[in-house]
Amino acid sequence: MLAHAGVGNAQGAVHAAEMAARMQPAEQQAVVQARPTGAGGSGLLAWPGVPRLGLPVLRMPDFSAPMQSGAGNASPMLPWLALAATWDPDLAHRAGTARARAEWQHGRAVVRVGGVDLLPSGRLQAGEDEVLSGTMAGVIGAGLLAGHVLPVFGSVVAEEQARADGTVPARAQPVPAVRLASHSLLGVAMALEIAHGGAILCGGMAPCPTVTDLGAMVHDAWRFPGMVIAPPGGAGRSMKEDDADPAIAAVAAGVDMEQVAAGEDGHDVFGAVLRQAVQAGTIKSAQVQAMATHILASFYMAGSLDHPPPFASTRNASTPPGTNDTLVSDVEMEGAVLLQNENRVLPFDPALGPVLLLTRNAMRPAGDLLAAALRHAGLTVTTATVPDGPGASPPPAATQAARILMLTGSNDDNRLITTLADLGGHVAVVLTADDPDRQMPWLDMVDSVVQAWAWRDEYAQALAALLSGQQDFSGHLPVTLTGGFYPPGMADADYRAFASAHIVPLFPFGYGLSTRSHLTLGDLHVTREGNHLLASFSLTNPGDGPVRATPQLYAEMPPDMPGASRRLAGWRSIMVAPGHTVRLGVPVSLRLLGQWEQGSGNWNVAAGDYTLSLGFSSVMLLRHVTLHLPALHVPGALENTPLPGAAAE
Repeated sequence: MLAHAGVGNAQGAVHAAEMAARMQPAEQQAVVQARPTGAGGSGLLAWPGVPRLGLPVLRMPDFSAPMQSGAGNASPMLPWLALAATWDPDLAHRAGTARARAEWQHGRAVVRVGGVDLLPSGRLQAGEDEVLSGTMAGVIGAGLLAGHVLPVFGSVVAEEQARADGTVPARAQPVPAVRLASHSLLGVAMALEIAHGGAILCGGMAPCPTVTDLGAMVHDAWRFPGMVIAPPGGAGRSMKEDDADPAIAAVAAGVDMEQVAAGEDGHDVFGAVLRQAVQAGTIKSAQVQAMATHILASFYMAGSLDHPPPFASTRNASTPPGTNDTLVSDVEMEGAVLLQNENRVLPFDPALGPVLLLTRNAMRPAGDLLAAALRHAGLTVTTATVPDGPGASPPPAATQAARILMLTGSNDDNRLITTLADLGGHVAVVLTADDPDRQMPWLDMVDSVVQAWAWRDEYAQALAALLSGQQDFSGHLPVTLTGGFYPPGMADADYRAFASAHIVPLFPFGYGLSTRSHLTLGDLHVTREGNHLLASFSLTNPGDGPVRATPQLYAEMPPDMPGASRRLAGWRSIMVAPGHTVRLGVPVSLRLLGQWEQGSGNWNVAAGDYTLSLGFSSVMLLRHVTLHLPALHVPGALENTPLPGAAAE
């Protein structure tokens, strides 16, 4: 099986099997855990390697905690939703390579890439769609692998965004992997295919045994040679009197490596418990060897064993000037989404007089940075602050202002924004938080609304360039903005839930405006090439300025079939010069139209008429094609998918 793996270097997979066979039983049992390094305050875990065989120690962070900026972490951390909102694989790859350099400097050879998970979640920090998040995560992973850093794909509970009413998908009951094959597991598979390697994190949203038959799906059906890794506590329950043998459950769940956090020693699963199970014969030594093989295969994919980062660098880790360049501000530049622009208030015209910038006290530093950047762009800007709290009144300067720019981070500002709109001037609102449920009762009263995502200091220059017209808005929503209203009776709040309930959300998935031009789409043509479809179309920019376009392709199964709701099938991200027309192609895997068959490990595509639609959001679809397909069987094995590009045909 390893020699025919589609994802990862087949020769490396064979080498992994040979190396695992050379290990002594005690060495095989040791390498299935990553344990605290013992270095005071480092917060790192160490995979022990096998010195006798020349396999080095490799270090990684504890994956049970959400990724954050701060001491000991690579900086800047990726702004997940802003990056997803760019829909730009080239920028995601750049983010991955920058992250690899930063991790290397901190002595880490393994890093988690969030946004995809083994369990269903319509509200992850990297977006609500498996195709979008899996593609972007995979491109980030490719950048990491190029820097000999192993990407581990998965999310943790803290990265899931609960609905405003507190509803989250149930996670208590076991879920067969077959039920997740065309949903959350699809995103993981796409990430592995596009990255050409990596590892999978289970136990982030719920203990690993929650997804049953995961190992069979990953290793047998997908033919993925790499590992499944569990964060501390994720392999299963701690060793208690009523746990007969948690190691058996963890191995059966497909876990290959277990992280052990500080203070957890004695309550882990793959330490003494595993050794006792092997001695008793309840876990075969061949199973442990297979686990070690999967672990080595992932490390060989990254080249981490041949190019380990020096651990000494973590003692003096710092990011040299220029290493991160303008990455974070570029992410905001492409990821900020223009939601509304009545009366073409944006971009601000310097000839129309001053702009009053309002912030709460807590946002005053951000306001000062943005005001300075806007002045540098040629605008006259005055600033004022209002006290924190929902009952604040506008400052006196607001009564005379013809144009007001309000930075807002919470629903506490809604009454204030309504009052500002009642004053009669033009009001532009910038949303500075990652909240897909942000209420906007003032939406029909204000002129312009920008989703700028969770504020960072690096955003000031980029946002000023957008507001002043030096750059055009090009971001598109990676999540549905609900306004706090959801389809009744549905735990998820993603675009498919709204479509199934025939409810139009406040702002749909994929939505975003430009201030420069309205692009036009030519006729859509779809052809079948083996196990893929190719959708081709033309895209024209009739305006007088360059526009970054994100045409999106959605697929819909025949209405009499289960799961017939519309889903994203692919997209392109491309800069179109003024007055130019480009011809584009979007490849679509037929697995997106199929149902997973557990027995054969194939995707079964039923005979019928399938609709593909092209447009600029999940509801703004302008071109449609109906394609009749015969009954097809698409192999479930992962493929080496080319990196998505932005070039025209």
